[in-house]
Amino acid sequence: MGVQIRRADAVDTAVIALLGRITFGETFGYLFRDHQDDLRAYLDRTFDVAKIERSLGKPENAYWLAFSAGLPVGYAKLKQPSAPPAMAGQHAAQLQKIYVLHQFLGQRIGPALLGQAMCEAAAKAAQPSAIGARRFAFRIMARALA
Repeated sequence: MGVQIRRADAVDTAVIALLGRITFGETFGYLFRDHQDDLRAYLDRTFDVAKIERSLGKPENAYWLAFSAGLPVGYAKLKQPSAPPAMAGQHAAQLQKIYVLHQFLGQRIGPALLGQAMCEAAAKAAQPSAIGARRFAFRIMARALA
């Protein structure tokens, strides 16, 4: 059946929050092996449904959901414009999140999400070299793009 990607909106808030919690735990949970309370606090703060809802409502943010066999299996978030300090004044985009459930890695879902983000950035005239990623995103992207 393949992968379907669509733009997320407010009705997808809980799905994004849940995917974020699960995929972050899958990817980085081992770092919190002896600090489960810290992990829970981070997940509660970062993937709070109300926080995600506010983020979805901001015009500079764009989210996409990935589906496999009708199931939500990943998402990406692009913030634009969002130039790092070294690029002040340039129109840049920041890929802030790209997550895929571990069970679905290797199915080209990450590249599909990344492609949507790149198309959006290009449509809004962001310089391709200016598309940045947050801390730890390179590891996440490498796993998601596998």
